[in-house]
Amino acid sequence: MKPAPFEIERPTLLVDALRLLAAHAGEARLIAGGQSLVPLMNLRMATPALLIDLNRVEGLQGIRVDGPWLRIGAMTRQQRLMHDSLVAAHAPLVARAMPHVGHVQTRNRGTIGGSLAHADPSAELPVSMVALGAIMRVQSASRERHIPAREFFKDILSTALEPDEVLVEVSIPRAPIDTRASFVEFARRHGDFAIASCAAQFVPDARTPRLELALGGVGNVPHLCSRLAATLAEAGFSRARLAPAIDAEVALLMPMEDLQADAALRRQLARVALDACLTEILP
Repeated sequence: MKPAPFEIERPTLLVDALRLLAAHAGEARLIAGGQSLVPLMNLRMATPALLIDLNRVEGLQGIRVDGPWLRIGAMTRQQRLMHDSLVAAHAPLVARAMPHVGHVQTRNRGTIGGSLAHADPSAELPVSMVALGAIMRVQSASRERHIPAREFFKDILSTALEPDEVLVEVSIPRAPIDTRASFVEFARRHGDFAIASCAAQFVPDARTPRLELALGGVGNVPHLCSRLAATLAEAGFSRARLAPAIDAEVALLMPMEDLQADAALRRQLARVALDACLTEILP
């Protein structure tokens, strides 16, 4: 199938992209790598009258350290995230998640911002950002906002972005050097979207050890496992409490059902993924 007719603009400045988006709100769609939007257009599930191509916009790519944050431009390619030394050092969970994202061909075009704005609940980057407590910097022609990842995802393929806003940068709290990270995913084939996944990070600070983890593919948005993290923290992160704490967290899930898996299978895979991640990273 082919997409419906559309116009395309290729601005080189963010201000021009924002102006176009404001002028065509409701009719325009942003395109970054195109790995998610183009298939929807080919199926006529998305029929924008105007595409605004962000690939030539200056200043939307790059990875840098800024105090306690790792800042990643929204147009940074996924393949770069997989191999970048700053990501490996300061966001090890992202580095662990990236091999599960699509394939080399899609990662070479796909962007971090495109994946997050698309908001597929089975994708690897959204669940990682929720686990890590990342912050999304978004802009429109009239304002700038900073949205926590845990408030950014609203429903399947739905975010807190307004029709005239662009995701321009993702900020991730820098992980201490001794941070342990794990990412476990179950999918029909490598590179497919997850039936269930777990993103987990443990910071073994002597005074305030911290566990951050979330589940993907088991609901309309990534599921932050706050109850499980709190239970294990109260128990001193003892592995003896692991099984009942995981069972209590899984009981909170309301998994979606589709052709890949029913709710019971997703709950079981979530349980196994949590156990595998936590067994790997807890002391």
